[in-house]
Amino acid sequence: MKQLALAAGFFGLFALGVGCANAEGLTGQYLAAVNFSAEGHIAPSMNNRLTANYAPAWMPGNFDVKLFDQYVENSFHGTNDTLVRERKFEAQVNFNYPITEALSATIGMLRHTNSTFRDNYNWAIAGIVWNGEIASNTNLTTGLLVEKRISGGRLFFDTSATIEHRFQEKLGVFAAAHLYENFGEFDTSPSRKREYEVGVNYYPSARYVLGLSYFNHTQVGDPTDRFSMVKIKAGINF
Repeated sequence: MKQLALAAGFFGLFALGVGCANAEGLTGQYLAAVNFSAEGHIAPSMNNRLTANYAPAWMPGNFDVKLFDQYVENSFHGTNDTLVRERKFEAQVNFNYPITEALSATIGMLRHTNSTFRDNYNWAIAGIVWNGEIASNTNLTTGLLVEKRISGGRLFFDTSATIEHRFQEKLGVFAAAHLYENFGEFDTSPSRKREYEVGVNYYPSARYVLGLSYFNHTQVGDPTDRFSMVKIKAGINF
């Protein structure tokens, strides 16, 4: 119920941006993923994400909203490498203002909850995002963000980059890197984390996407916070 309430709250913020305008500028995606751990235990899990984007005709910029992101991380914790399945939920709203055709400034807020371990927090987000074609059929998205936990503590950073090359429009190969700090509910200072993902996407039409990828996560200086998985993904665009 708390997760539904959070999703409803963020949807309300999104609705303020949309106002009473029609849905001509509204797009979105539902993405589901089945994950298999690559840490010696198959440990299957499933993720669900619903996102939406609204670009009002009456003003520059657009709203990006992650209505919900329910996901499981099969992490290892403790000296015996006991596999712990963490269940998490996130909702987020961002407003992106164009600076150039490819470069945008963004501000937003994120809500995170962890139902396995108590780790719940709100972050404020600000930064710049670049998205554009860097070669024929090759697109790059990269972001540099600063974030702040609402309940206190210093600013921390989030950097990411994703590059994808399309073959004949329907097949794409991609690589993504994510270096960021995390400032949880009980952390005295932010922890630094590294993630990367490589894979292939298949686009049978503009409406659907299928994907297969390998994902790896580590925390700098903490060998117990690590996991890797193979992801099988399916999405529908609207």
